[in-house]
Amino acid sequence: MKISLRIASPLWRHIHADLTRPHAFAFERVGFLTCRPTSLPGSDLLLLAQDWHAVDDTDYVDKPTVGACIGPRAFRKILQHAYGSPCTVLHVHRHEHLGVPEFSRTDILSMREFVPGFFNACRSRPHGALVLSRDAAAGHVWLDPTARQFEIESFRILGQPIRTWSTR
Repeated sequence: MKISLRIASPLWRHIHADLTRPHAFAFERVGFLTCRPTSLPGSDLLLLAQDWHAVDDTDYVDKPTVGACIGPRAFRKILQHAYGSPCTVLHVHRHEHLGVPEFSRTDILSMREFVPGFFNACRSRPHGALVLSRDAAAGHVWLDPTARQFEIESFRILGQPIRTWSTR
């Protein structure tokens, strides 16, 4: 199965602008990208990015051992949205470098804990996480809460010019 993500250039820029805002105590920002999944021939999956959901400043938890920690209220808000408007939910944060990023060990451990919870609000859609760099992204998607995750292999930023990259 090949998973691809498409995102409009204005939304891509908006996400980056939001993730670069300073926070009073968190070292980095996080948020949620909602997408519409579309099946492609051959069991491939296309995620069409729709909306950015920034985490409110008050929903961060002061935990100096990680770049950012968000509390249950942040998750509750996005889960309520996904329940009311069935969608794919991707947890998003950014690493400050150029090139295709990789998830840290902490990223991998934490997303294995919280991503399965997204299925409680919207079981019919895949969910996952993205890590951005200044100019690229990488991501993992689960098709159900107990299955293995799949890598997002292809990214396309739709605008002038169109940007594409592959993680494989």
